[in-house]
Amino acid sequence: MLKIGIVKWRGKCSKHPGFDPYSDGRGAIRGGCTRCESLLEIYELHTKMLSLMRQFNPPDPKKTAAKKHDDSHLQESLFDELENE
Repeated sequence: MLKIGIVKWRGKCSKHPGFDPYSDGRGAIRGGCTRCESLLEIYELHTKMLSLMRQFNPPDPKKTAAKKHDDSHLQESLFDELENE
């Protein structure tokens, strides 16, 4: 069994703090910055890891409400009873 815990990690380039690998991509790396390239590689590997985990054990399909509720046992409206009297 492999246990992978929740890891919260925040990394940013000291030269380019505005670089976001998710939204900017490889084209936004300025001057071949190695730290920005490392951030992008970490993001790509993380995305690949999540994809592999989902392939290994896909999430269960959402359960739909297949059962119909039987409303015959419920009390009818009190107002209907008052109108009939």
